[in-house]
Amino acid sequence: MMHRILIACFLALSLSSEAQTAMSLAQAIDYALKNGYSVQNAASDIEIARKKVTELRGIGIPQLNADGGYQNFIEVPVSVISADAFNPQAPPGTYLRIPFGVKHNMSYGYTASWLAFNGEYLVGLQASKAYVELSKTNLRKSEIEVKESVTRAYQTVLVLYENKRILTESIASIENSIVQTEAIYKEGFIEELDVDRLKLLKQTLSITLTTLEEQTGLAEKLLKFNMGYDVNTEIQLSDTFSSSVEAAQNGVDNRPTFDFKANIDNMLLDQALNLQRLEMKRQQSLFLPTLSTFYSWKESRITNDGDKLFDPMFRVPGGTLWGVNLGVPIFKGLSQRSRVQQARLNIQKLETSQKQAQQGLELQAAQSYTAFATALKNYNQSRESVALASRIHERAEIKFKEGVGSSIELIQAENDLLNAQSSFVEAARQLLDSRVSLDKNLNKF
Repeated sequence: MMHRILIACFLALSLSSEAQTAMSLAQAIDYALKNGYSVQNAASDIEIARKKVTELRGIGIPQLNADGGYQNFIEVPVSVISADAFNPQAPPGTYLRIPFGVKHNMSYGYTASWLAFNGEYLVGLQASKAYVELSKTNLRKSEIEVKESVTRAYQTVLVLYENKRILTESIASIENSIVQTEAIYKEGFIEELDVDRLKLLKQTLSITLTTLEEQTGLAEKLLKFNMGYDVNTEIQLSDTFSSSVEAAQNGVDNRPTFDFKANIDNMLLDQALNLQRLEMKRQQSLFLPTLSTFYSWKESRITNDGDKLFDPMFRVPGGTLWGVNLGVPIFKGLSQRSRVQQARLNIQKLETSQKQAQQGLELQAAQSYTAFATALKNYNQSRESVALASRIHERAEIKFKEGVGSSIELIQAENDLLNAQSSFVEAARQLLDSRVSLDKNLNKF
């Protein structure tokens, strides 16, 4: 009984795992936003930037350093001095061996310091916080790029699936025609050449289908790579080609409004401009004075007897002091002034680049809408061409079966239908691609 339960649980888990691999475009994007490589790195950059803020802020917090040391002289240094230096009545030529130092030496103390005012430090704090915001915007840009790349890759796979479906159906149709043609040939109503022409067409399409299958496998791997999904794990797509194309045709205004201020690249330029202004402010702050304070306390213990090292009698104060340091830049030559001017010129360059970028974004948005409108028109025309080619193919097939049409006419109709279908799929691909570009320019990602 337990064995059956375990098997049932295993099958349930297997079916659940398989079901989870079928993903819609929305699910694929959601998976990529959580597991995409660039998104993960951008999120790590935010944490790094936050740690940098904490690191820089720590410079302005009062610092406390303690130090200590111990020395044990195995042999205390000795100096030889004339005895009459200490005793005038000592016989001439008499010397004393006097040790200089004690056997046990221990010292300890601490120093406290505080950077009370430093202009460069204060501007650096502002810049580090601005860098955190820049990292957040870079994360948003990475998310937009991931959404775009996954959408394009997903739709590419759907387009290849549709091409495979068309080719597979065409090959099946030709195989059926070959069977019928061989039967007619055996009755002596047509030549063997008619049969060979259809077989050649089938072989050509089969080769094309094999190539298409290889391209589909690579496209699926690219999709999984963009998602941060294991490229060797199978994945199924739940969206269809027709539903994706239908969705691409809807939801677009006749005159869409483009807001360049909400564009991610414009936001990055804004933040780069802000950082450059802070850089100029930092260079200017180097003309300001710097103020710091400190407090120091030290003490020593010296004795020849190790047991008395902590006896207060052998405590030797090392000095306690506090003070203030003030640094005022008087003249730095012309180099610092030149750095400020360079920073100001860089600001002007960025402002000019931003104006240029805004105009470029406006133009890009207009181009993307024109490309979408053109792609939509071509798609509708291609769909009509497929319907017309299908009717021609049906009539040619009926005529051939009734013996009033030639194999050349049938093959020509088959080729025309394939070309119309290929053009239709290509028009649909361009429609999907142009819609992605339009949505990106309209800040819909």
